[in-house]
Amino acid sequence: MSVVNPSFFVIGAYRSGTTTLYRLLRQHPGVFLPLKKEPNFFAVDGNPDASDVLREWAVLDRPSYEALYRDCGPDQVAGDVSPEYLASPYVAPHLAATVPDARLVAVLRNPIDRAWSDFLLHRRDGNEPCERFADALDQQEARTRDGDHRAGHYIDTGRYADQLRRYHDHFDPSQLQVHTFEDLTADPVGTMGQIFGHIGVATDVEIDPEPPVNASGVPRNPAVASLLKARNHLRPYVNRSMIERVRPVWERFLSGQLDRPMLSDQDRARLVELYADEIEDIGQILGRDLSHWLQPAGSPSEGADRP
Repeated sequence: MSVVNPSFFVIGAYRSGTTTLYRLLRQHPGVFLPLKKEPNFFAVDGNPDASDVLREWAVLDRPSYEALYRDCGPDQVAGDVSPEYLASPYVAPHLAATVPDARLVAVLRNPIDRAWSDFLLHRRDGNEPCERFADALDQQEARTRDGDHRAGHYIDTGRYADQLRRYHDHFDPSQLQVHTFEDLTADPVGTMGQIFGHIGVATDVEIDPEPPVNASGVPRNPAVASLLKARNHLRPYVNRSMIERVRPVWERFLSGQLDRPMLSDQDRARLVELYADEIEDIGQILGRDLSHWLQPAGSPSEGADRP
């Protein structure tokens, strides 16, 4: 029996539009994506350093991973949307050894806004012990040193330059197509046309751009916070088709229950200093001027996400 592998992979980044991209890809009749959006299989397969937190959400064995694709049609290309693949140093060489001809797609968000959005998501789900973002930033080195994977690693996740270089080391650069969060939000139709061409399906398929999903924010009352925490514990055990059926109702409810504060000027200035050289490095890799990522935010878009 032949081993089943997808032919394309959306590798990240976290909080950069992958949920919206997943929904848009699923609208194409020539694309097959499993109901489980983030299998993360290649991040845990044979990886002794994979965290327990990652293993809670990942597909852990080859038969289970292949079962996700049993309904893929003969005229469809199969994909895997797992943002962990960009962040994890383990995945690029493992994926290259397993699927050397893979087509890869990455969406990168301004790492400053990404870090803030990630913090709000962890606060939303009850995984971030710090109420103040500044305090969470103070703990970043300790969390890495102590192997604390439950709370957020907001800084390292946004260091895209080395993450992209890992893929360039193991794949031909032409196999990796990179977009920005702004590309996807400002021109979803045009961006999806480029992605469709890259993964080898028809580019003239009409898509219906969708409103923001999976918004981050701070729950307004303890009851909603408790509900979110319970949801996270139960989600691995709930049938995925059921989750997809109730998701629109749930997202409408949740969007009205979250406060979405702005990133403070002080915290933004701190992140600008941390990421200034990184953003220049990313721009050189992509051949794009990303200096606007270092400018003050013009709107409260950090909390209304398409992750």
